[in-house]
Amino acid sequence: MVDQYKKSGYNKYDLRLVDTNLIFMNLNGEYKGIKKILKKESRMYKWFQRFRWIFMTASFLFFVFGLQIFGRWIHNIDLPVFACPANSDQIVHCACFYLSHLDKLFLRSSVIELAVYFSTLFLFIVIFGRTFCGFICPMGYMQDIAYKIKEILHIDGISRKEKLMEVLKVAKYLIVLVFLGMTFFGFNFCRICPAVITSPMFAGFNHAITVGYLLAILMFVLSFFMRRFWCNICPLGYLVGIFHKISFFKIKKDCQACTSCGACYEACPMRIKSIYTEKSKKDVTTSECIFCGECVKSCPENNALAISFCNKKFYISSREDFMRLKRERKKKRG
Repeated sequence: MVDQYKKSGYNKYDLRLVDTNLIFMNLNGEYKGIKKILKKESRMYKWFQRFRWIFMTASFLFFVFGLQIFGRWIHNIDLPVFACPANSDQIVHCACFYLSHLDKLFLRSSVIELAVYFSTLFLFIVIFGRTFCGFICPMGYMQDIAYKIKEILHIDGISRKEKLMEVLKVAKYLIVLVFLGMTFFGFNFCRICPAVITSPMFAGFNHAITVGYLLAILMFVLSFFMRRFWCNICPLGYLVGIFHKISFFKIKKDCQACTSCGACYEACPMRIKSIYTEKSKKDVTTSECIFCGECVKSCPENNALAISFCNKKFYISSREDFMRLKRERKKKRG
């Protein structure tokens, strides 16, 4: 039986042949029973999404009330997230503020401050990439809350058809051009930025009503009906995503295990089509991916998709998880 397993070429996570008498070999040549591996897979399913929500909630409180909770001891750090500096209670700065105010960045900063700003920003982007969008950004968290409310109320959302996603892609590039154009020509992007009411509003800070307020209201309404609407057109997310090739976090795919069912595409809030159309590459990370893990959670094939850090997979698709998720959804429907 073991020899048949070895010849099949399956790795330790491939549990297609669900037989309690079958013994699997791990990477170190040791043997493990199927039940133990199934438990490991189940734990991954449970902790990833829970950890993500806990981390997003903690990050939101961190950005809104960070100064009151922790003090000013790390206030010079700039993170690539949308958190408006109009909230002076947030413990860290938002990198986009200085990217959209180059005059303040270069004219009012010393050489050391500039070096710290760009080096820390680049370091965060390389290490974490767009995991900031999926785990830390206050705008992303508020969008997820809005969409959760829609699901609880059982309200139909906006159908994410390919034509709509193409329109949003064009809109994203236009917003990026506006962001960069206003930056280089000295205009204030903050006046039209929807982030002006994220952390400042919840922290209780007054702010003049601008075009950004109206755009923020529109953005949250659309995010209620379409998950992560703003993330699909976010200029800062796009600029961070450009560096996905060198980021430590990756989406890995086993093309042989993939059956091209399209479940990952349907679950993805960013509608990344290449994640299931790719037939040869192991790395299917794109500049749009926010590492929310929905593709891995919805994949019905063992080891077909995984999220990795420094080439170490830590959240891996599992048929057992898929079947459990299917049963849970069936219960909710009644």
